[in-house]
Amino acid sequence: MKVLVSGYLGQGNLGDEAIFSGLARGLAARGHTVRALSGSPAETRAAHGVPAWHRLRDLPWALGRADAVVSGGGGLLQDATSTRSLLYYLGVIRAARATGARVVVFGQSIGPLSARGRRAVLAALAGLPVAVRDAPSQRLLAEGGIDAPRFADAALALPLKRSRRVGGVLLVPRADVAGARAGLEAVARDAIAAGRPVGVVPLQSGADEEDADAIVAAVPGVERRHADSADRALARCAEADLVVSARLHGLILAARAGVAHVGVAYDPKVAGFLAESGGAAAPVPVDADALRRLAATAASPGPELGESLRASADAGLDWLDRALRSGRDDRDAGRERGSDARASDARDGDPPGSMTP
Repeated sequence: MKVLVSGYLGQGNLGDEAIFSGLARGLAARGHTVRALSGSPAETRAAHGVPAWHRLRDLPWALGRADAVVSGGGGLLQDATSTRSLLYYLGVIRAARATGARVVVFGQSIGPLSARGRRAVLAALAGLPVAVRDAPSQRLLAEGGIDAPRFADAALALPLKRSRRVGGVLLVPRADVAGARAGLEAVARDAIAAGRPVGVVPLQSGADEEDADAIVAAVPGVERRHADSADRALARCAEADLVVSARLHGLILAARAGVAHVGVAYDPKVAGFLAESGGAAAPVPVDADALRRLAATAASPGPELGESLRASADAGLDWLDRALRSGRDDRDAGRERGSDARASDARDGDPPGSMTP
């Protein structure tokens, strides 16, 4: 089955790239052909080895050549940061439904949502197979009459490859969270004073990279570390004894590696994950002394946590496979067998007139 994935891809966010990596590998292992919508199709092709097209200008063309569409995973359906983003992802779902394609909403955190956004999400998801990745999302949908099973984030399905052990503390910044940088700097000073190595790795390009550089400049001895892929980000977390993260996927990857982790709970999805992983949560705005205390007392969960979470992620991918195959539409079977489809499918190229490199 040709499955088109709609997510936050090609935007310089390694957390979302990790989600897609786990999702794409899992779908391929279950016999599906994966395609993607992306803000940077060339980067997505290079990073993941799948056909990818522009999330806006190529959308109708890509939808017309998909048997099924997966919306997710990640925090796509929320309007706390952007109403435009919510409208886009709901628009993809509605457009996919209009084509007759099988549509599945998978691995998402739902919300935060305004009252209007909540009504729009519940209307768009009505009658669709939906699976979420945290308990607050499950409760929100249940209140709206949608029964959604819960599975671990698809990034937790990534294989863990042990690399050199660095130890110490790994910091993951997030520039738009109040007090996060000051809190991470305080943790870094304590660790450096105790003789522990400290590294900082941004998972989002742009402002988070600037925050990482600022931490290095403010605390002598902190090492700027780099990760250019989901696998590399996971390896960075696995090198450390403790990950203190102001981004959700710093915590998810730390848990996958069985590493102690402390998170900044800037969003309900973060608090929801930490409740499951056993990691400590620091509220926002971040109090530097409180974060230092949490970091000082964080305990390793052991490898069992990572394997348990991976098992849940794999179970979610099995659920997704069944949802995609169940009630498969025989929508216009002749269209896929038509000459235009045969020509495009043979090369998985770009739509006519596309400016995508």
